[in-house]
Amino acid sequence: MAKKNPLKKETFLAIAEESGLQIHDPHLEDVYAYLQGLRSTLKSIEDLDLTGLEPFMPSLTKKEEPR
Repeated sequence: MAKKNPLKKETFLAIAEESGLQIHDPHLEDVYAYLQGLRSTLKSIEDLDLTGLEPFMPSLTKKEEPR
């Protein structure tokens, strides 16, 4: 799989502005850095080979308490 380019700062700011955020807020620098780290984590997950593994389906029923 080809390596994806990082999210460009200009693109991030355009999305932030369209979302109603104040693009001159210094806090957005932290959000941008966090998002870049999150994207690299998601890329690592995307690269996992899960061939042959069954999906994990946790039970949603309430278990009885032991007596």
